[in-house]
Amino acid sequence: MRSTIILGSLALFSLVVASTARSVEALEARGILDTVTVYRGQALVTRLVDVPGPTGLREVVVTDLPEQVVAGSIFAEGAAGIEIRSVRYRQRPMSADVREEVRKLDEQQRAIEDQLTANQQHQNVLNDQKTYLAKLEGFVAPTATVELTQGVLNADTLRALSEYLLTQRRELAEQELQLGKERRQLSQELELLNRQRAVVTGSSARTAREAVVLANLTADAGKLRLKYLVQQATWSPNYAARAAADQKRVTLEYNAQIQQMSGEDWTDVEMILSTATPSLVARAPELEPLTISLVHNAPVQQAAAPAPAQDYAAAKSELSERRRQLEYSRAQSANMPPQEPAAPGQAAGVHAGEAGVDLFSGGGRVNPFDVELNTVAAEDQVLDLLNRRDDGPVASSTRVPRSADISVTYRLPMRTSLPSRADQQLVQIALLPLEGEFYKLASPILTAHVYNEALVTNQGETVLLAGPVSSYLADQFVGQGELPTVAVGETFTLGFGIDSSLRASRELVKQDETIQGGNRVVDFTYRVSIDNFGADVTAVRVFDRVPKAKDGEVKLTLVSTGRELSDDPRYRQAQHGKGLLRWDVSVPAKAAGPQAFAVEYQLRLEYDRQMSIVGSPLAQAP
Repeated sequence: MRSTIILGSLALFSLVVASTARSVEALEARGILDTVTVYRGQALVTRLVDVPGPTGLREVVVTDLPEQVVAGSIFAEGAAGIEIRSVRYRQRPMSADVREEVRKLDEQQRAIEDQLTANQQHQNVLNDQKTYLAKLEGFVAPTATVELTQGVLNADTLRALSEYLLTQRRELAEQELQLGKERRQLSQELELLNRQRAVVTGSSARTAREAVVLANLTADAGKLRLKYLVQQATWSPNYAARAAADQKRVTLEYNAQIQQMSGEDWTDVEMILSTATPSLVARAPELEPLTISLVHNAPVQQAAAPAPAQDYAAAKSELSERRRQLEYSRAQSANMPPQEPAAPGQAAGVHAGEAGVDLFSGGGRVNPFDVELNTVAAEDQVLDLLNRRDDGPVASSTRVPRSADISVTYRLPMRTSLPSRADQQLVQIALLPLEGEFYKLASPILTAHVYNEALVTNQGETVLLAGPVSSYLADQFVGQGELPTVAVGETFTLGFGIDSSLRASRELVKQDETIQGGNRVVDFTYRVSIDNFGADVTAVRVFDRVPKAKDGEVKLTLVSTGRELSDDPRYRQAQHGKGLLRWDVSVPAKAAGPQAFAVEYQLRLEYDRQMSIVGSPLAQAP
């Protein structure tokens, strides 16, 4: 009796499942690409898919997903009139490439390959004909010799055979020449097609990638959004700074250099550029306790001695780089291909998850990247404990570059199309008219050239990320440089190349040395000169420097500056106390050679006569 009830229940359950399966109507659609958000290394693509009636459960198969899709990122959202029940990802092998453009190239390649095969077969026939003619010649010559000795030679027959053989040889030679030309041309066309295909995509996509969405349609029609991340997509800032001939205003073109090889063309999409980093790892790394202990060991005591500042800073920098690499690897560790379809979801937005991989420390499994992050953090803390310092704070090893601190998003004003290509494509983000404070800059201790520069302020509403800048002055390209990350309202400097009408020089004019008690006193007189070959008076900012002494070992005195140093507040605040000298001067027109504008200043050094002076880069000086 019990078994009968169980069998009956199973039969009823099977009927219900079969009825439900029959009620789910499959719909295959590609959808329309609507929005693409490009990150650094990835892009988030949004497709809109129309789901027509009737109401009820519908299985929507979204086809032609690109080969660079991140399977675990596939996410479906239902708009009005539709509810998302589940999303799964599947792959199917295909006999031909799934992309239309690549299929056309493949068809052209096959056509040329068929022509090359026909060409080779024709060549084989010619070779057979040449072999036959050689055999015929081998038969005719001995026969003619025998008939000639016997006096029965038929001259007309011999002449006809000879002409036939010669004619056939000429025709075969011409056909071989034509076949060689045809084969060479076809080979060049095939090579060109291969290069074109390599530009479109680096690999074949003979696998159909699909998202299968189970949706409940509650209205006559509905719409769903399918979102997914793709790899092989990135962008970087690129600038073009243009200064007018009167050097009063600057136009800054802010462009994005985008490269995408995701495997699908982005046609007429709303494009967003972002510096954020999408990550499928939703849980923060878990901080583990750190235990320290003491040991009586001479080598350890020696190792505990404070390290030099540059060694300490180098160790901190190395730890910071290791931490950054581990964080990136941890974020990317979730981007693994799925092994089995995920269980159906139950919310309005459902992910196509990944089975068989536990990326987090929950459930008794430890994330190896969390372990490594804790190890790096422990090394950083122990480094601080072993290197006692009393000369001020040191930058933290967890500090990241300023450009990485800023997460900005740019929404392009117009819809854009970007094909999947290996080459980089330039898209304009903004066009910023800026007012600039133009000046000439001379640093003769570094270079004899005098440069055009402009101090401008970011007056727009867009954060400018660090990137290369191409500079133009009066529509003439003058050079390239680098733009730092600039916040809204922040001031920055743009370079506009060399002013060929100016030349700077620096020379040691006089040196006097005396001994006072146990000290050596040396007076230096330097001359900084500016040659102006132009016809106009020119304002120039002239820079030089005096050395800075370490721990008061050398007494330095700036006896005379020749002319009053600049009173620019920015210079006084940031540079004057570091030993940098700046004069704001007006150089007369046509003042060159003996008539060149010059500034002479005097510097005095006093130090122990038993000691010698050595220099070190200012970047390493405390």
